[in-house]
Amino acid sequence: MSEFNITITHTTSGKEIVMAVEPGFTVSSVLDVLSDSLKLKDRFVLATSDHRILGPDVTIGEAGIQENAHLLLMPDPTGG
Repeated sequence: MSEFNITITHTTSGKEIVMAVEPGFTVSSVLDVLSDSLKLKDRFVLATSDHRILGPDVTIGEAGIQENAHLLLMPDPTGG
């Protein structure tokens, strides 16, 4: 599997993070890395630029995320 970069915008702070991912990575694993590196205390979700929330068990490939995609890191709207 080949690695590629995506850009993730933290909607609360406006910070942009460029992250290397592989098609087989799950959304949950990407969120884990982001949570650790940004020291997030609340639950967050990843969404596409049109605010379609990506399920945690979906892989980057299954979600159709490709090189240079822009995703949103948003607080979990379900509250969790």
